[in-house]
Amino acid sequence: MDQEERAELVTRIFARITSKLEDAAADAMEGQSKEANEREQIARAERIETSARDIQLMAEAAAAILRQACQSARKRGSDSNSVQI
Repeated sequence: MDQEERAELVTRIFARITSKLEDAAADAMEGQSKEANEREQIARAERIETSARDIQLMAEAAAAILRQACQSARKRGSDSNSVQI
């Protein structure tokens, strides 16, 4: 994967993480309603659980991609602090 492809992939991963976080935040806000019934609350909690797992996996993927890029750059003799994603 070249630098441009890696940058595009990482950007897409972070965009998807943002979307999942926004969805989870909306469910959390709606869950604060005292009028919500228990079934709705369970569904919200389960969606948040699923989102949290998805976010964790995507964050791990992004970190792995970026770590690999840093390791490759070090092998080539580049300064790992200035590696471009």
